Amino acid sequence: MHQALNIAARFLVALLVMTIFCTVVWQQLVTDTLYHCTDAGWLDYLSPGHWVHNPEAVGHGVHNRAMSEPDTIRAGWSMAGLWSLWSSFAGVSVVVSVLFARMSRRPTHPNRTDKW
Repeated sequence: MHQALNIAARFLVALLVMTIFCTVVWQQLVTDTLYHCTDAGWLDYLSPGHWVHNPEAVGHGVHNRAMSEPDTIRAGWSMAGLWSLWSSFAGVSVVVSVLFARMSRRPTHPNRTDKW
């Protein structure tokens, strides 16, 4: 039971760290590079699917548009592409968290018993 709780706690901590990491990377490398929403909120990674509304394709990222202007998405990208990218981020976060949770903190010896 103790080991299962330990694994679950490590998974949740790793997932939280990965979520923070992915949020920062998404804001720095994806938001306003691949798309720009004129009424965007904060931390777009945490609100998937609300990235652009009726976008017009542009050749490069466009910043600081008025809310009366349409949202933009980089030419060659689509909502399906953004969803695929977001799914990749989320999937890698889960895989890394599982791997971290399953890692042993120390090698176990078959004849060793820890008594606290």
